[in-house]
Amino acid sequence: MDHFVEQRRTARFVCESPLMCTHLEGSRVYSGRSLNHCKSGLAFITQEPMKSGTTIYFRADSFAQKRFKHSTCRGMRGMGLAQVRWCQPVVGQDPAAYQVGVEYLGPYP
Repeated sequence: MDHFVEQRRTARFVCESPLMCTHLEGSRVYSGRSLNHCKSGLAFITQEPMKSGTTIYFRADSFAQKRFKHSTCRGMRGMGLAQVRWCQPVVGQDPAAYQVGVEYLGPYP
């Protein structure tokens, strides 16, 4: 029986907008698209798999969020550090795509 089990501690909000992320050493930049966010983290899709436990720096495209006029995007962090909690391949995507869940590190100013 496959059913969704919510594991977030706070409410989840759908917000699809472009974002960029990189490992802390900055050796590679990944583009992606956010799917949803909450007070403690976010989920996004990218073309590269990411290892659980990896710390990344991400930056969302706040101008795109304003163009979409989604009120649910307003609470999403625009940039910051996050730790990869999980990464799963998206079935049936060609080229390959991965859904990644991250937890924010540190308080948001």
